[in-house]
Amino acid sequence: MSGSFGPRTIWGTGGNFPTLESSTPPPRPQLFVKNTHSVIGDGEPLHLPLDVAQRIVCEGELAIVIGTGCRHLTSTDDARNVIAGYTVANDVTARDLQDVDAHWSRAKGLDGFCPLGAGLVAPADAPDWDDAIIRTRVDGETIQHTPVSAAYAGPEALVVWASQQFTLHPGDVFLLGTPDYLPPGREDGAVLRPGSVVEIDIAGIGTLRTPVRG
Repeated sequence: MSGSFGPRTIWGTGGNFPTLESSTPPPRPQLFVKNTHSVIGDGEPLHLPLDVAQRIVCEGELAIVIGTGCRHLTSTDDARNVIAGYTVANDVTARDLQDVDAHWSRAKGLDGFCPLGAGLVAPADAPDWDDAIIRTRVDGETIQHTPVSAAYAGPEALVVWASQQFTLHPGDVFLLGTPDYLPPGREDGAVLRPGSVVEIDIAGIGTLRTPVRG
């Protein structure tokens, strides 16, 4: 993906799925920006910056790529008309940095912290979101297994809301947020180590594979 696609702005979404701690939707989507230099493609290795952080986790997510600039959308149909396609993302996060910093830019924006790929699925070819299960595996163990439809703000609704806040540009990417871990509330299996392999599969969208290096 990184060889043929360069995102303009990457918007992440926090708190967009129910968790063991909370099943109450936030009053509005919680957006943050990931560094575009964090993008790597399908199959490219993620080199853990162990001199900077130690508790680095993976987060399987649906990514929405904007194809047409827009502002002030009013309906999900409008959103589908400006979306170029959907792909798979890994919102890699350094939890230890997230705990000590006042914002998430460093924890989520280090080099390699946004694997994307392996291709775009056009809105017309996208699956029903009830059937699009986000499944994340680390070394073959499933640690996330939740449909896209469980998100409080679905892909198109998120784009509509964002367009009412600021202008969207071709190449902008929105990450939908990540489901809770299995077992609920536990992320032990998501902590990455050199030699691990992360596979994130979204039914009807594709599979993103990331080998992890030290």
